[in-house]
Amino acid sequence: MRHHCSICYEYLFDSLKQTTVLNCGHTMHSHCLREMLKHDKYSCPICSKSVTDMSRTWRKLDEEIEATVMPGNYRYKKVWILCNDCNDTTEVFFHAMGQKCSHCQSYNTRAVAPPVLPR
Repeated sequence: MRHHCSICYEYLFDSLKQTTVLNCGHTMHSHCLREMLKHDKYSCPICSKSVTDMSRTWRKLDEEIEATVMPGNYRYKKVWILCNDCNDTTEVFFHAMGQKCSHCQSYNTRAVAPPVLPR
């Protein structure tokens, strides 16, 4: 706990407020975590891993994506993504609503440049 809260930046070791250790191992005040969730922020501010079980949200997003047809010029477009939850880099089909990690099924992803192959 010799770190600062990543939200309010108070030194946690000296703090009298209750702290929480996230699944990723980072720490913050419990109150700061509740405020973060109340403002629809569900990822760690340090490493971007999901801080709660998002599987129900991902299933709803699956249904929405399945019901939303992409325009022809985007239908077969592929992009490279980095999953913030499992750190896997994969190539997936682009969708305006989000890109799903094929390894852990999370939508907590971001687009990245294609990997450079060694010559």
